[in-house]
Formats: sequence, C-alpha cells, structure tokens
Amino acid sequence: MNSIQQVLVAIAAVFAWCGTVAADADNDRAVERGNAHYLVFCANCHGVNGDGHGPLVELLKVVPTDLTTLVQTGGESLAERVLKALDGRHQVGEGEQHKMPVFTQNLEVRTIIEITDYLKTIQK
Repeated sequence: MNSIQQVLVAIAAVFAWCGTVAADADNDRAVERGNAHYLVFCANCHGVNGDGHGPLVELLKVVPTDLTTLVQTGGESLAERVLKALDGRHQVGEGEQHKMPVFTQNLEVRTIIEITDYLKTIQK
C-alpha cells in the first residue's frame, strides 16, 4: 500500500470512528430523554427503578409489571412488548383485564422509542 492509500485508509478510519462516537452520543441523549419521559409517564406505577413498586401501587387493582425483567420473560422483543403495552395490545390471561391504560394517543412515537431505549438500559 502506498502512502496515499495509507492516508485515505486513515481518513476513512477517522470518519468511521467519528460516526460511531456521534451515534453513541445520540444514543446517550436518547436514553437520557427516555429516562426523563419514563419518570413522568411510567414511574408513578412502575417505580423509579422500574421494579413495579411505584408510589401509586397501593391504589392500583393490579400489580404493575417489573420492567427490569422484560427481556427475561416472553418471546417478543423489548420494543414490541413496550409498544403493545402502551397501545393496549399486550397479552393478558383469560378473564383478566389489561394492566395499564392506553398511552399511544398521548405519546409521540419518538417519546416511545426513547422510553424503550431507556428500558433497555435497566434490564437485569
């Protein structure tokens, strides 16, 4: 490889690294926004830590899901499970009621994605 090719490879490597750093920074910001959204929309029932022990749990008829174990249970992706729960399509047992109200009419798609990004970070 001649010196020009080496320089071009080095420049390409720098651009690739910068793209990765920028993507990581964007993801970090999305997780931070997701955490902020989670605290507003989810923590009252699911708890600040996502363990299902929020301050309103005693007022609820059903125990909220422990959101830290979503990847351990069920065969669907975490994103699919979150979206189905938010829009009322999640599975419930026969004779059981849905555990939570439908939120998709009140949340922007970006907000749902950011909450999902945050939930990925708290999985056990």
